[in-house]
Amino acid sequence: MEPGTRIREMQAHNDTITALDFDVPFGMMVTAALDDTVRVWDLSAGRCMGLLEGHLSSVRCLQVEDHLVATGSMDASIRLWDLSQADYTPPPPSTPSKPSISDTSPEPSSPVTVDDLFTPTSEQSPTPSSPTPATSTNATGNCHLFTLSSHVAEITALNFRGNTLVSGSADKTLRQWDLETGRCVQTLDVLWAAAQASTINPSVNATPSTASTSGGKDAAGWFRPTTGRLNTAEADFVGALQVFETALACGTADGMVRLWDLRSGMVHRSLVGHTGPVTALQFDDVFLVTGSADRSIRIWDLRTGGIHDAYAYDNPVTGMMFDQRHIVSAAGESVVKVYDKADGRHWDCGENAESEGRKAIVERVRIKDGFMVEGRRDGVVGVWSC
Repeated sequence: MEPGTRIREMQAHNDTITALDFDVPFGMMVTAALDDTVRVWDLSAGRCMGLLEGHLSSVRCLQVEDHLVATGSMDASIRLWDLSQADYTPPPPSTPSKPSISDTSPEPSSPVTVDDLFTPTSEQSPTPSSPTPATSTNATGNCHLFTLSSHVAEITALNFRGNTLVSGSADKTLRQWDLETGRCVQTLDVLWAAAQASTINPSVNATPSTASTSGGKDAAGWFRPTTGRLNTAEADFVGALQVFETALACGTADGMVRLWDLRSGMVHRSLVGHTGPVTALQFDDVFLVTGSADRSIRIWDLRTGGIHDAYAYDNPVTGMMFDQRHIVSAAGESVVKVYDKADGRHWDCGENAESEGRKAIVERVRIKDGFMVEGRRDGVVGVWSC
C-alpha cells in the first residue's frame, strides 16, 4: 500500500478529538473527545466496540498498550482498563454488513444493536459516516480495572510502561504510580525542580518557585490554567511526557524539556530551545523529538543534549509521533505533516482533503509501523498508510 493512501474515515465523535491511540495496525483503537465519551474501535472492521464509561468529564490523554488502556481526565482521575475483558465478536470478514445509519440517525442515546454500528464497505464513498450511536449492550462495559486518584486538577499527560505509570496534571505535579498495587509511589513538583535549576543556573531557567492562584500568565511567562474548557495547547502546564524504566522526559508550558531520574526524583538535564509550551514528545535510545506551540519540531541528541535537527511549520504543533521512518505532526492544518527521516523529505498526508471539503483541523495523530490514525476538530478519525 502506497504511503498516503487512505484506509478509511469514521465519524467517531460529535466534538473535537482530544486523544486517541491504538495497539497495532488494524487492531484496536481508543478515542476520546470533548463530547465526554471514550470509544473503543475495531480498526479492521471500522466498527465501534463500545464505550469506556466512568469518567466525570472529558478525557484529555490516553495510551493503549497491548490490551491495557490508561485514560486521564479533566475530573483529575486516571482509569485503567483491560480490553481483553471486552465481550466482542468481530464481524465475519467475508460478508461485511452495509452501514444502516443515515445522516438522520437517532441520537446517540437511542438503543441499537451491535450489528447496526458503522462498517464501511464502499471504496467509492470516502466520506465518513454519521456519528456512531452507542450500543444498548456495551461490549466494553466490564473492562474497568481500577482508578488512580491523587491529583487535584485535570490530567493533561500520561505514559506507562510495564508496571510504572507517570501522570502530569494542571496541579503542576508529576506522579509515579505502581500499577500492581494502584498506589502513588512518588510525587515530583515541577515548580520546585524549576526553582532548583534556576538557583544553580539562573540563565537557564528563571522560573518562579511558587504557583500563583490566578489564571493567565505571571511575570515569568508561566501559564496558570483556569477551570473550564481549554481550547488551546498553551493551557496544558504539563504538555507531554514519556517514561522508560527509571528515565522520565517531561515537556512543560515554559518550553523546557526536563529529563528526570525516578530513582532520585531529581532533574538531571534540561533541554532549552523551545520558545512556547511543549505539546508532544517521544524518545528512543538515541533521539528525543519534541513538538511545541512555537510551531517547531526539534530533534535532540540524548548523548550530548544538543539539537540534532529542527524544522518549523506555519501553526502550533498539537500532536506528534514517530516510528522507524517518519515523524508525523498535527500542525493546525487539515492534513498531517510528515517528515521522512531517511531522505529528509517533507510531505502532506491527506492532500485531497481540501478538494473533498474536509477542512477540519487535525488535532491528534498516532503512527506505528507505517499505520497512522488522526483525529480532527469535527470528531472525524482518519486511518492512513504512511
